[in-house]
Amino acid sequence: MKRIYKLGLGTLALLLIMGSTASAASLEEQLDLRPQEATRGQSRDVADGWMSLGNEQLAEGNLTEAIDSWTEAAEIYRLLGDGQSAGLAYGSMGAAFANLGRYPEAERAFVLRVGTARDNDDALGQVYGLNNLGNLYVNRGRLLEGQTYFEEALQIARATGDSRAIGVSLSNLGQVATQRGDLDAAVQLLEAATNYRILASDYVGEAHSSNSLGDVYVALGRSSNAIGAYRVALRSGREAGDRGLQIRALDGLLGIYFEREDLAPISDYLNQRAALTLDAGDLQTALTYRWLGDYYLLLENPELASRAFTQGSALARRLNQKSLEAELTNRLLDL
Repeated sequence: MKRIYKLGLGTLALLLIMGSTASAASLEEQLDLRPQEATRGQSRDVADGWMSLGNEQLAEGNLTEAIDSWTEAAEIYRLLGDGQSAGLAYGSMGAAFANLGRYPEAERAFVLRVGTARDNDDALGQVYGLNNLGNLYVNRGRLLEGQTYFEEALQIARATGDSRAIGVSLSNLGQVATQRGDLDAAVQLLEAATNYRILASDYVGEAHSSNSLGDVYVALGRSSNAIGAYRVALRSGREAGDRGLQIRALDGLLGIYFEREDLAPISDYLNQRAALTLDAGDLQTALTYRWLGDYYLLLENPELASRAFTQGSALARRLNQKSLEAELTNRLLDL
Protein backbone atom coordinates (compact mmCIF):
# COMPACT_ATOMS: atom_id res chain seq x y z
CA MET A 1 0.00 0.00 0.00
CA LYS A 2 2.90 2.36 0.68
CA ARG A 3 3.70 2.56 -3.00
CA ILE A 4 0.84 4.96 -3.70
CA TYR A 5 1.89 7.39 -0.99
CA LYS A 6 5.11 8.33 -2.74
CA LEU A 7 5.67 10.76 -5.56
CA GLY A 8 6.12 9.08 -8.91
CA LEU A 9 9.60 9.49 -10.33
CA GLY A 10 8.39 11.62 -13.24
CA THR A 11 6.44 13.99 -11.03
CA LEU A 12 9.27 14.16 -8.48
CA ALA A 13 11.63 15.20 -11.25
CA LEU A 14 9.21 17.93 -12.29
CA LEU A 15 8.97 19.26 -8.73
CA LEU A 16 12.73 19.24 -8.33
CA ILE A 17 13.17 21.13 -11.57
CA MET A 18 10.67 23.73 -10.42
CA GLY A 19 12.41 24.26 -7.08
CA SER A 20 16.03 23.33 -7.66
CA THR A 21 18.94 25.70 -7.40
CA ALA A 22 20.39 24.12 -10.48
CA SER A 23 17.43 25.13 -12.62
CA ALA A 24 17.51 27.93 -15.14
CA ALA A 25 15.26 30.03 -12.90
CA SER A 26 17.85 29.85 -10.14
CA LEU A 27 20.21 31.90 -12.27
CA GLU A 28 18.13 34.94 -11.34
CA GLU A 29 18.31 34.04 -7.65
CA GLN A 30 22.09 34.21 -7.84
CA LEU A 31 22.37 37.59 -9.52
CA ASP A 32 24.34 40.29 -7.72
CA LEU A 33 21.84 42.50 -5.91
CA ARG A 34 24.17 45.12 -4.40
CA PRO A 35 23.06 48.77 -4.59
CA GLN A 36 24.44 50.85 -7.41
CA GLU A 37 26.75 53.73 -6.53
CA ALA A 38 27.47 55.54 -9.76
CA THR A 39 27.48 59.23 -10.58
CA ARG A 40 24.16 60.75 -11.53
CA GLY A 41 23.29 62.57 -14.72
CA GLN A 42 20.88 62.60 -17.64
CA SER A 43 22.52 59.67 -19.45
CA ARG A 44 22.61 57.73 -16.23
CA ASP A 45 18.89 58.40 -15.71
CA VAL A 46 18.16 57.09 -19.20
CA ALA A 47 20.14 53.92 -18.50
CA ASP A 48 18.38 53.43 -15.18
CA GLY A 49 15.07 53.89 -16.99
CA TRP A 50 15.90 51.13 -19.44
CA MET A 51 16.99 48.90 -16.56
CA SER A 52 13.76 49.51 -14.65
CA LEU A 53 11.69 48.91 -17.77
CA GLY A 54 13.45 45.59 -18.29
CA ASN A 55 12.68 44.57 -14.71
CA GLU A 56 9.01 45.45 -15.22
CA GLN A 57 8.90 43.47 -18.45
CA LEU A 58 10.50 40.52 -16.66
CA ALA A 59 7.81 40.67 -13.96
CA GLU A 60 5.18 40.58 -16.71
CA GLY A 61 6.82 37.56 -18.32
CA ASN A 62 7.99 39.46 -21.43
CA LEU A 63 11.54 38.13 -21.46
CA THR A 64 12.43 39.09 -25.02
CA GLU A 65 11.36 42.71 -24.47
CA ALA A 66 13.23 42.74 -21.16
CA ILE A 67 16.42 41.62 -22.89
CA ASP A 68 16.12 44.47 -25.40
CA SER A 69 15.71 46.99 -22.57
CA TRP A 70 18.66 45.63 -20.60
CA THR A 71 20.78 45.70 -23.76
CA GLU A 72 20.09 49.42 -24.11
CA ALA A 73 20.92 49.96 -20.43
CA ALA A 74 24.15 47.97 -20.65
CA GLU A 75 25.42 49.98 -23.62
CA ILE A 76 24.81 53.31 -21.89
CA TYR A 77 26.39 52.10 -18.64
CA ARG A 78 29.41 50.88 -20.61
CA LEU A 79 29.83 54.26 -22.32
CA LEU A 80 29.56 55.97 -18.93
CA GLY A 81 32.29 53.75 -17.55
CA ASP A 82 29.92 52.25 -14.97
CA GLY A 83 31.14 48.67 -15.16
CA GLN A 84 29.22 47.44 -12.11
CA SER A 85 25.85 48.52 -13.50
CA ALA A 86 26.71 47.20 -16.96
CA GLY A 87 27.59 43.89 -15.34
CA LEU A 88 24.22 43.76 -13.59
CA ALA A 89 22.50 44.31 -16.94
CA TYR A 90 24.56 41.54 -18.57
CA GLY A 91 23.66 39.21 -15.71
CA SER A 92 19.95 39.92 -16.12
CA MET A 93 20.23 39.35 -19.86
CA GLY A 94 22.01 36.05 -19.33
CA ALA A 95 19.36 34.76 -16.92
CA ALA A 96 16.59 35.69 -19.34
CA PHE A 97 18.36 34.07 -22.30
CA ALA A 98 18.82 30.90 -20.21
CA ASN A 99 15.13 30.80 -19.30
CA LEU A 100 14.30 31.11 -22.99
CA GLY A 101 16.62 28.21 -23.81
CA ARG A 102 18.91 30.48 -25.83
CA TYR A 103 22.06 29.10 -24.28
CA PRO A 104 24.79 30.47 -26.59
CA GLU A 105 23.44 33.99 -26.05
CA ALA A 106 23.18 33.36 -22.32
CA GLU A 107 26.78 32.22 -22.25
CA ARG A 108 27.96 35.34 -24.09
CA ALA A 109 26.07 37.56 -21.66
CA PHE A 110 27.56 35.83 -18.62
CA VAL A 111 31.06 35.96 -20.13
CA LEU A 112 30.56 39.72 -20.53
CA ARG A 113 29.36 39.79 -16.92
CA VAL A 114 32.55 38.14 -15.68
CA GLY A 115 34.84 40.10 -17.97
CA THR A 116 33.32 43.44 -16.99
CA ALA A 117 33.70 42.55 -13.31
CA ARG A 118 37.35 41.63 -13.81
CA ASP A 119 38.08 44.84 -15.69
CA ASN A 120 36.60 46.81 -12.78
CA ASP A 121 38.18 44.78 -9.96
CA ASP A 122 34.67 43.80 -8.88
CA ALA A 123 35.30 40.55 -7.00
CA LEU A 124 31.68 39.89 -6.08
CA GLY A 125 30.57 40.54 -9.64
CA GLN A 126 33.03 37.86 -10.73
CA VAL A 127 31.65 35.43 -8.15
CA TYR A 128 28.06 35.77 -9.30
CA GLY A 129 28.97 35.74 -12.98
CA LEU A 130 31.08 32.61 -12.58
CA ASN A 131 28.30 30.89 -10.67
CA ASN A 132 25.83 31.78 -13.41
CA LEU A 133 28.20 30.41 -16.04
CA GLY A 134 28.66 27.25 -14.01
CA ASN A 135 24.91 26.75 -13.70
CA LEU A 136 24.52 27.23 -17.41
CA TYR A 137 26.94 24.36 -18.07
CA VAL A 138 25.46 22.14 -15.36
CA ASN A 139 21.95 22.60 -16.75
CA ARG A 140 23.28 21.35 -20.08
CA GLY A 141 24.85 18.26 -18.48
CA ARG A 142 28.44 19.53 -18.57
CA LEU A 143 29.16 18.94 -14.88
CA LEU A 144 32.95 19.12 -14.91
CA GLU A 145 32.99 22.48 -16.69
CA GLY A 146 30.36 23.81 -14.34
CA GLN A 147 32.32 22.59 -11.33
CA THR A 148 35.41 24.40 -12.55
CA TYR A 149 33.54 27.72 -12.62
CA PHE A 150 32.04 27.08 -9.18
CA GLU A 151 35.45 26.31 -7.70
CA GLU A 152 36.91 29.50 -9.14
CA ALA A 153 33.94 31.44 -7.79
CA LEU A 154 34.39 29.92 -4.32
CA GLN A 155 38.07 30.83 -4.27
CA ILE A 156 37.29 34.47 -5.06
CA ALA A 157 34.32 34.51 -2.67
CA ARG A 158 36.45 33.24 0.23
CA ALA A 159 38.94 36.04 -0.42
CA THR A 160 36.15 38.60 -0.09
CA GLY A 161 34.72 37.06 3.08
CA ASP A 162 31.20 37.71 1.76
CA SER A 163 28.88 35.11 3.34
CA ARG A 164 26.26 35.27 0.61
CA ALA A 165 28.80 34.80 -2.17
CA ILE A 166 30.46 31.90 -0.35
CA GLY A 167 27.08 30.28 0.28
CA VAL A 168 26.04 30.47 -3.38
CA SER A 169 29.30 28.90 -4.53
CA LEU A 170 29.24 26.10 -1.94
CA SER A 171 25.61 25.33 -2.73
CA ASN A 172 26.33 25.00 -6.44
CA LEU A 173 29.27 22.70 -5.74
CA GLY A 174 26.92 20.66 -3.57
CA GLN A 175 24.53 20.35 -6.49
CA VAL A 176 27.32 19.05 -8.71
CA ALA A 177 28.37 16.52 -6.07
CA THR A 178 24.75 15.36 -5.80
CA GLN A 179 24.41 14.88 -9.54
CA ARG A 180 27.71 12.99 -9.64
CA GLY A 181 26.45 10.66 -6.92
CA ASP A 182 29.02 11.74 -4.31
CA LEU A 183 26.40 12.20 -1.61
CA ASP A 184 28.78 12.41 1.36
CA ALA A 185 30.60 15.33 -0.27
CA ALA A 186 27.23 16.87 -1.18
CA VAL A 187 26.17 16.80 2.48
CA GLN A 188 29.33 18.57 3.61
CA LEU A 189 29.05 21.24 0.92
CA LEU A 190 25.33 21.87 1.39
CA GLU A 191 25.59 21.98 5.19
CA ALA A 192 28.32 24.61 4.89
CA ALA A 193 26.34 26.49 2.24
CA THR A 194 23.26 26.63 4.48
CA ASN A 195 25.30 28.00 7.38
CA TYR A 196 26.80 30.77 5.25
CA ARG A 197 23.40 31.68 3.83
CA ILE A 198 21.99 31.89 7.35
CA LEU A 199 24.85 34.26 8.26
CA ALA A 200 23.98 36.40 5.23
CA SER A 201 20.24 36.43 6.06
CA ASP A 202 19.79 35.11 2.53
CA TYR A 203 16.41 33.46 3.07
CA VAL A 204 15.88 32.40 -0.53
CA GLY A 205 19.35 30.88 -0.73
CA GLU A 206 18.97 29.25 2.68
CA ALA A 207 15.73 27.60 1.57
CA HIS A 208 17.27 26.37 -1.69
CA SER A 209 20.31 24.87 0.04
CA SER A 210 18.26 23.34 2.87
CA ASN A 211 15.80 21.73 0.46
CA SER A 212 18.68 20.28 -1.53
CA LEU A 213 20.29 19.06 1.69
CA GLY A 214 17.02 17.40 2.68
CA ASP A 215 16.90 15.58 -0.66
CA VAL A 216 20.44 14.25 -0.15
CA TYR A 217 19.66 13.13 3.40
CA VAL A 218 16.63 11.22 2.06
CA ALA A 219 18.81 9.53 -0.56
CA LEU A 220 21.21 8.50 2.22
CA GLY A 221 18.38 7.11 4.36
CA ARG A 222 18.87 9.80 7.02
CA SER A 223 15.22 10.76 7.32
CA SER A 224 15.51 12.48 10.72
CA ASN A 225 18.22 14.79 9.36
CA ALA A 226 16.09 15.37 6.27
CA ILE A 227 13.14 16.48 8.42
CA GLY A 228 15.35 19.08 10.09
CA ALA A 229 16.63 20.37 6.75
CA TYR A 230 13.15 20.61 5.21
CA ARG A 231 11.85 22.43 8.29
CA VAL A 232 14.65 25.00 7.94
CA ALA A 233 13.74 25.37 4.27
CA LEU A 234 10.06 25.80 5.12
CA ARG A 235 10.83 28.52 7.67
CA SER A 236 13.20 30.42 5.41
CA GLY A 237 10.83 30.03 2.47
CA ARG A 238 8.15 31.71 4.56
CA GLU A 239 10.55 34.50 5.52
CA ALA A 240 11.28 35.03 1.83
CA GLY A 241 7.59 34.85 0.88
CA ASP A 242 8.48 32.22 -1.74
CA ARG A 243 5.60 29.83 -2.42
CA GLY A 244 7.62 27.40 -4.52
CA LEU A 245 10.31 26.92 -1.89
CA GLN A 246 7.69 26.29 0.80
CA ILE A 247 5.92 23.73 -1.37
CA ARG A 248 9.15 21.92 -2.09
CA ALA A 249 9.95 21.70 1.64
CA LEU A 250 6.41 20.53 2.44
CA ASP A 251 6.63 17.81 -0.21
CA GLY A 252 9.88 16.58 1.31
CA LEU A 253 8.28 16.42 4.75
CA LEU A 254 5.11 14.76 3.45
CA GLY A 255 7.11 12.09 1.65
CA ILE A 256 8.88 11.14 4.86
CA TYR A 257 5.80 11.14 7.09
CA PHE A 258 3.72 9.20 4.56
CA GLU A 259 6.46 6.58 4.54
CA ARG A 260 6.15 6.44 8.33
CA GLU A 261 2.33 6.57 8.17
CA ASP A 262 2.44 9.27 10.86
CA LEU A 263 -0.97 10.92 10.64
CA ALA A 264 -0.55 14.02 12.84
CA PRO A 265 2.32 15.68 10.92
CA ILE A 266 0.79 14.58 7.61
CA SER A 267 -2.40 16.44 8.48
CA ASP A 268 -0.46 19.53 9.58
CA TYR A 269 1.74 19.75 6.49
CA LEU A 270 -1.16 18.91 4.16
CA ASN A 271 -3.13 21.81 5.61
CA GLN A 272 -0.17 24.09 4.96
CA ARG A 273 0.17 22.82 1.38
CA ALA A 274 -3.56 23.25 0.79
CA ALA A 275 -3.41 26.85 2.05
CA LEU A 276 -0.66 27.60 -0.46
CA THR A 277 -2.18 25.86 -3.46
CA LEU A 278 -5.90 25.03 -3.48
CA ASP A 279 -7.03 28.45 -4.69
CA ALA A 280 -4.39 28.67 -7.42
CA GLY A 281 -5.90 26.28 -9.97
CA ASP A 282 -2.44 25.26 -11.24
CA LEU A 283 -0.31 22.12 -11.30
CA GLN A 284 0.42 22.43 -7.60
CA THR A 285 -3.32 22.42 -6.89
CA ALA A 286 -3.68 19.12 -8.74
CA LEU A 287 -0.75 17.69 -6.79
CA THR A 288 -2.38 18.73 -3.52
CA TYR A 289 -5.48 16.76 -4.50
CA ARG A 290 -3.25 13.74 -5.06
CA TRP A 291 -1.67 14.14 -1.62
CA LEU A 292 -5.16 14.49 -0.11
CA GLY A 293 -6.34 11.34 -1.84
CA ASP A 294 -3.38 9.41 -0.49
CA TYR A 295 -4.09 10.78 2.98
CA TYR A 296 -7.70 9.62 2.86
CA LEU A 297 -6.54 6.18 1.72
CA LEU A 298 -4.31 6.09 4.76
CA LEU A 299 -7.41 6.91 6.85
CA GLU A 300 -9.22 4.06 5.03
CA ASN A 301 -11.80 6.45 3.59
CA PRO A 302 -12.02 5.50 -0.10
CA GLU A 303 -15.00 7.81 -0.74
CA LEU A 304 -13.05 10.96 0.15
CA ALA A 305 -9.97 9.58 -1.59
CA SER A 306 -11.99 9.08 -4.78
CA ARG A 307 -13.32 12.62 -4.56
CA ALA A 308 -9.81 14.07 -4.21
CA PHE A 309 -8.35 11.97 -7.03
CA THR A 310 -11.28 12.89 -9.29
CA GLN A 311 -10.82 16.61 -8.67
CA GLY A 312 -7.10 16.32 -9.27
CA SER A 313 -7.57 14.32 -12.45
CA ALA A 314 -10.06 16.82 -13.86
CA LEU A 315 -7.72 19.72 -13.14
CA ALA A 316 -4.73 17.86 -14.62
CA ARG A 317 -6.80 17.30 -17.77
CA ARG A 318 -7.62 21.01 -18.03
CA LEU A 319 -3.95 21.85 -17.55
CA ASN A 320 -2.92 19.27 -20.19
CA GLN A 321 -0.78 17.45 -17.60
CA LYS A 322 -1.25 14.05 -19.20
CA SER A 323 1.20 12.12 -17.02
CA LEU A 324 -0.38 13.34 -13.80
CA GLU A 325 -3.88 12.75 -15.18
CA ALA A 326 -2.96 9.15 -15.99
CA GLU A 327 -1.44 8.67 -12.54
CA LEU A 328 -4.57 9.93 -10.79
CA THR A 329 -6.83 7.88 -13.05
CA ASN A 330 -4.86 4.75 -12.12
CA ARG A 331 -5.30 5.59 -8.45
CA LEU A 332 -9.05 5.79 -9.01
CA LEU A 333 -9.08 2.43 -10.77
CA ASP A 334 -7.17 0.85 -7.87
CA LEU A 335 -9.78 1.90 -5.30
